[in-house]
Amino acid sequence: MSHAVLRRLLWLAVVGLIALAWWGSLEAPFVYDDKVEVIGNRTIRMLERWREIGSYNLARPLLMFSYAWNFDRFRFDPQGYHLTNLAIHALAAGAALGMAEGVARVFRRDEPLWRGAAVVALWAVHPMVTESVTYTTGRSETLCAVFCFAAVGAWARALLVERVGGRGWPWRFAGMLAFGGGALSKEVAVVVPGILVALEWFAAGAEGIPPRARFRRRGALWFLPFVLAIGAATALRFHHTGTVLPVEVERPLGVQLATSAEVWLRYVRLWLVPFGQTIFHGQDGVAPLSIRGAAVIIGWTTMVVVGIAVGRRRPVLGFSMLAAGLTLVPSTSVPMLKEYMAEHRSYQAGLYLLLGLGLALPLVRRRLVLGAWVGLACAAVLGSRARNAVWASEVALWAEAAERSPAAAEAWYGLGDARRFAKDFSGAVSAYQTALELEPRDLDAWNNLGIAYAEVGDVPRAKDAWRGALEVRPSYCKAHNNLGSLAYRFKDWDEARTELQSTLAYCPDSAVAHYLLGNIYYGPRRDADKALFHYEAVVALNPYFDHVDVVKERVLELTW
Repeated sequence: MSHAVLRRLLWLAVVGLIALAWWGSLEAPFVYDDKVEVIGNRTIRMLERWREIGSYNLARPLLMFSYAWNFDRFRFDPQGYHLTNLAIHALAAGAALGMAEGVARVFRRDEPLWRGAAVVALWAVHPMVTESVTYTTGRSETLCAVFCFAAVGAWARALLVERVGGRGWPWRFAGMLAFGGGALSKEVAVVVPGILVALEWFAAGAEGIPPRARFRRRGALWFLPFVLAIGAATALRFHHTGTVLPVEVERPLGVQLATSAEVWLRYVRLWLVPFGQTIFHGQDGVAPLSIRGAAVIIGWTTMVVVGIAVGRRRPVLGFSMLAAGLTLVPSTSVPMLKEYMAEHRSYQAGLYLLLGLGLALPLVRRRLVLGAWVGLACAAVLGSRARNAVWASEVALWAEAAERSPAAAEAWYGLGDARRFAKDFSGAVSAYQTALELEPRDLDAWNNLGIAYAEVGDVPRAKDAWRGALEVRPSYCKAHNNLGSLAYRFKDWDEARTELQSTLAYCPDSAVAHYLLGNIYYGPRRDADKALFHYEAVVALNPYFDHVDVVKERVLELTW
């Protein structure tokens, strides 16, 4: 059997394990950010509008096009999206297998293909990849990983060809192209050049060549295209957003770094012992000068120091640990994201962590090693199936989060939303109330509490909830809009007009407020000029508005 055929068969075996782990999970609903970035994203609903799709998120156009293709084929059926996610994960496993074998050969490990296949199989069905694969929005990680793993694999192949005197430039060029694909999928690809530098550096050490001499001999020009590409992307991002790094929330830099250090340690623990997984970890900020902060910094520093020490003796482990750390930098370091921790962010880091352990392990007493691997693989498959059983229900997913983080208002808010979408309005009310007890200034919790009351016809309490939000922030447009919509439903035109005009005073781009005001002036408070003004605003603000056809007809009527 040829080597290429064997590699393909091993990849198919990994795909089979993936299918076994995810069997029966294709009916999982859309959850969390899926409702904003996927089913709530009107930009992706017309595949022929490719310019709008590509510019929706300049850092992730390939991801957006994949969602647009899914919507074109499957509309609001989550099964098609899950099948696509599984296919991308299978491709990522294939790219990972090529990379793992290449890295093993670069570091002269015995049985490189079998080692690589064993590592990739465990990683591909590990419970920690569940969020990246089952969560539709987690596709950003898996799609990016396909290209990032391919880039590192191509670079490893170049080093192997050059080791025997061949020309490695075609493989290096292929690595650059793969990097481009990753950069068009998610920002985490920005660390790929650093991983490639680490590969060359540690590979030189493994061959007994001073790394600096290798870079002087071959030059650093191969990395110039990466620098130029990252510089151009950074300039483009700054031009469009005014910032280089994402800032979703404001927090002290010391707290950000200390908390990120703790999250790194938690990721490592979850990859080694995957117990305590959840969609929302409730990670709170860590003050760097507190006892907890000092312990975290000491623990993180110890991990790094041990990694450096071990990496000097075992270069393959040093490379893998450094690569794992680099993949976490874009999401878990200086960038201030709303949530400190999310399991899908460690998708690539987990592979490098397992790769280092798998390639550094000496193959003695092979039957024992094989038996241990079979046991771990079975446990991983069962663990992933258990995680997928939780992901099959949005209520179960957030009930678990609330149980794991009972002091986190966000977890109870998520549970409230899940119950509301499941039409369990009394359960939703209870969850929102708990969220508000923990965080009384949570505007969205107030707003959705009002919606839950309105759904069961409890109008007085719905109004009280929305007015509670306005006590926190008088300019909160959702509350004004909901009060106006409720008054509109009960034909209280004066109150509806007052609230909807308040919405536009604070949020002049609210198409819903313009639409309802247009209806009021078109009908019960007949004023053709005002109705035309508001209807034209709807068309200008949101060409995809649900009732845009009716609005356009009335614009023509009022104009002519």
